[in-house]
Amino acid sequence: MHEVHSLKRRAATATRPVPVPPQFVRIPRAHVERFGVAQDGRLFRDEAGNYVEVAAYVTAWDRLRKYVLTCMELTSGPAKRPYDLRHVGISFRLY
Repeated sequence: MHEVHSLKRRAATATRPVPVPPQFVRIPRAHVERFGVAQDGRLFRDEAGNYVEVAAYVTAWDRLRKYVLTCMELTSGPAKRPYDLRHVGISFRLY
């Protein structure tokens, strides 16, 4: 679940630049300023400083979807799990 590995078909020390719009850089910077990072550099950790359990993501997604989606979107099905959005082309449309 939390294994460390290199990028596919690249050396372990290889990096890949990923351009990020400034408005999306502000969000994690504000998070780091407010909460800091774990000793190993991770942004998100539990109260004890450990990895966030998968169940926490599921709980957060369940709460979030009720807050941001319309009633029609909630009952449509594709937004049941975050990965389901990829099947209906949401990732492509967002891009």
